[in-house]
Amino acid sequence: MPGSLADLVAGVHHEIDADEAMCWVARLTEWDRYQGSAGIAAAADFVAGEAERAGLAGVEVLNFPADGRTAWWTFTAPSSWTPRAAHLSVPGRPALIDYPAQPYTLAAHSAAAYTEGPLVRPGDDGWPPGAVVLVPSAARLDARLHARMRRERAIGFCVTTDPSRQEGAGRVELPGGSALFGFSVVPGQMDVLHRAQGRGERARVVVDVDTSPARMPVVVARTPARDACLPPLSPDACLITAHLCHPAPGANDNASGVAAALAAGRVLAARPLRRPVRFVWAPEFVGLAAYVHRLVEEGGPLPTMAVDLDMVGQDQRRCGGPLIVERSPEYLPHFANALVEACVRALPAAARSYSGAVGCDVWAWRTTPFVGASDHAVLADRAIGCPSVQLGHWPDRFNHSGADTLDKVDPQELRRSAAIAASSAAVVATAGAPEADRLAQLVTRWTARRMTACLPPEDDPLAATSPARLARYGRDALETLRPFGADSGVLERQAALLDGLQHTLAAAWDHAPVKRLGGPPLRRAWPGPFNLRALMGAVNESDRHWFTRRLAEDRGRFYASAMALAQSVDGVSGTADVVRTAQLDAEIRWEPGFGERILAAMAGAGWVKEGADEKEGEAAGNRAKGGTAK
Repeated sequence: MPGSLADLVAGVHHEIDADEAMCWVARLTEWDRYQGSAGIAAAADFVAGEAERAGLAGVEVLNFPADGRTAWWTFTAPSSWTPRAAHLSVPGRPALIDYPAQPYTLAAHSAAAYTEGPLVRPGDDGWPPGAVVLVPSAARLDARLHARMRRERAIGFCVTTDPSRQEGAGRVELPGGSALFGFSVVPGQMDVLHRAQGRGERARVVVDVDTSPARMPVVVARTPARDACLPPLSPDACLITAHLCHPAPGANDNASGVAAALAAGRVLAARPLRRPVRFVWAPEFVGLAAYVHRLVEEGGPLPTMAVDLDMVGQDQRRCGGPLIVERSPEYLPHFANALVEACVRALPAAARSYSGAVGCDVWAWRTTPFVGASDHAVLADRAIGCPSVQLGHWPDRFNHSGADTLDKVDPQELRRSAAIAASSAAVVATAGAPEADRLAQLVTRWTARRMTACLPPEDDPLAATSPARLARYGRDALETLRPFGADSGVLERQAALLDGLQHTLAAAWDHAPVKRLGGPPLRRAWPGPFNLRALMGAVNESDRHWFTRRLAEDRGRFYASAMALAQSVDGVSGTADVVRTAQLDAEIRWEPGFGERILAAMAGAGWVKEGADEKEGEAAGNRAKGGTAK
């Protein structure tokens, strides 16, 4: 890390070619990138070629089965499914729905069809066989309705995913091998279908799909070797990930992340690095799970840290959300959070005040607690233990819809995101003892900001995290700099500064110290990283219905809550402590019994068991000191 961090970030930012990155985004939007399709295979081959052209080494497309059966831990391979064309028409409207001209209108894994059928509504009695069901909202498309469609021999459905969305159909997914077809429609199209139903008209449907065996591609690459003295199993300095899947156009989600990773790769490939930086482009969750599973099985070293790029090119003014830096989890103390946030702060200002003394950017960014709604969840899970930070945007009013088009991507935002990822990786890839000492100071400043920001506390002890808890995180994060040669005296002095600040803030903290609530410890009984989709397939019908209802009410909140609870099961904490820790880590307050209900469902499915797990407790302690578990 020669020179200041600001100089490094400014230099990397200058080297990012935003025009080239936008060309990559534009090319990727041409393919439907379903996880086991011809489209994602073509996109993977394209990315591999561009990675080689960018100067990256070891470029390879790993091909995993897309058979709907092979599993890596609880992540199951996608089914092979490539859509060709689909149409739905009613008398007088020959092409009400026309895929692929209207993106996202065909539900993923729809069954092939060449037929016509009567239009019905969910509340109608006695559907005739071969009906096409008009579903008013995604919330109504639940397990009970699917069961009735099977029972009464419906052939498919049309659903309005968001009644307020007039532009671009929203995403709808069916399970692999489904016997139904589905169409996603906007409110105006649903109105036409309702009028056709009122006239007793039938819908004509054509769905042309290819289900012949395909592959699930995972593209890997690394920066070129510059130092022959490095040991052959030297851990990667950083892993940069970006998921490759999603239907066309999928410009911000996630062609932007793929392109930003390529742009970061081009810059890093041209720099002298002491440690390698690796890149993975894969189908979201399952593709990275397959890659990490292979890495763990082969005994390969895990990277020092990871940066996940998902939805990083959003035009903030059009799409409605700031750049989000989602922190690595609290149970994995590490310098990664402080480093990535420092790189964001060091970005060159696009505008300055009248005197030039103060940066006056109009773009926004925020930090959030760990949620784990993308690939970084696989790496950061307790089962793997790789500290992982995500860059993305939220909210995004066009997400998961046909309106996620190239015009929603801002080249300068794409450039900023690529620069943050590349700069963070460059720091870790070049750091020696002097740089590690400077990183220690950075960790202390970052921790101090967190400690002071939690004051003044409110009456609710869950409304803010105590300075003592944050100081402990900071001290443990400092320890992760020892492998880079950080001076013990420097680390001790920085830790002492945090201790002093904790002592000073204690006078303003009027809550009693948090004590363990006790109870039989809970331990993980599922294999590998947590997978909410797999859990929902394992719980009983009553719990599954409750999960589905809560997801429909607030998907993001429920997902983050379930993930936080799963990651708080550490083999040493009881139910009450797990619930309290999860709320503190997620910074979400639940109604009484909510967390206990999820844990009970997990226990009923055999995913959580009571009883101490010494191995897990020891591994958790090692990870808190900067180690990893395989």
